[in-house]
Amino acid sequence: MRIIVYGDLHGCFEEFKALRAKVKPAAEDREIAIGDILDRGPKSNELLRHLRENGVESIMGNHEYKYLRYKNHQDAFLKTGKKNPMTFDEKRLSIFNALDEKDFEYLRSLPYFIKIDSLTLVHAGILNNIDLETANKKELEKLLWIRYLKDDNVPLALGKEDETSKFWGELYDGKQGFIVYGHEPFKEARLDKHSLGVDTGCAYGDKLSACVVANARNPKDNYEIVQVNSNAERKN
Repeated sequence: MRIIVYGDLHGCFEEFKALRAKVKPAAEDREIAIGDILDRGPKSNELLRHLRENGVESIMGNHEYKYLRYKNHQDAFLKTGKKNPMTFDEKRLSIFNALDEKDFEYLRSLPYFIKIDSLTLVHAGILNNIDLETANKKELEKLLWIRYLKDDNVPLALGKEDETSKFWGELYDGKQGFIVYGHEPFKEARLDKHSLGVDTGCAYGDKLSACVVANARNPKDNYEIVQVNSNAERKN
């Protein structure tokens, strides 16, 4: 059995289908998206439904989490009249309004991490002081956002990093397994000592990547990267 991990899909449905055809998943393979299924690309709803209906798993991404928060606020508004404190632009509202209850059930079911032998999947990153087996909800939510750190365990907000900041993968000690993650787009898959980033910016006109792991007991030495280019009409 192979573990096939797809980088951030972000509504890039046509590229996902092309990548899946290139990977050629077998019935016994396990397919998992690394999160951020929604937003940016042109076919978020179609892509989400395709994953749901074809047994493709996913990690919770910060974009899915955002839609669930918006949904909770909207439901509260209908019950209490309390205004939704979140605002969505026209495109996000269009995606939100096209989600049905089965879509929301799928989104609610998404885990914050998946661990298979020595392979660990999270959306964004991890801190060395987080133990996935005992982590509370606040700690698990950090897995959706982590990029750059101040010192070892202090995450920085997007855009607050400077030349002294370290990317979390440079500091990660490997105690939670070899981590494959997305969230931060790179021109090519990024390999650090104990982690691999597979968001290669398809939604920005670059590539969509999959990490195909042949042996989850020793993932660092048993994977290959498979890629397709972004559709030309969205290239910058």
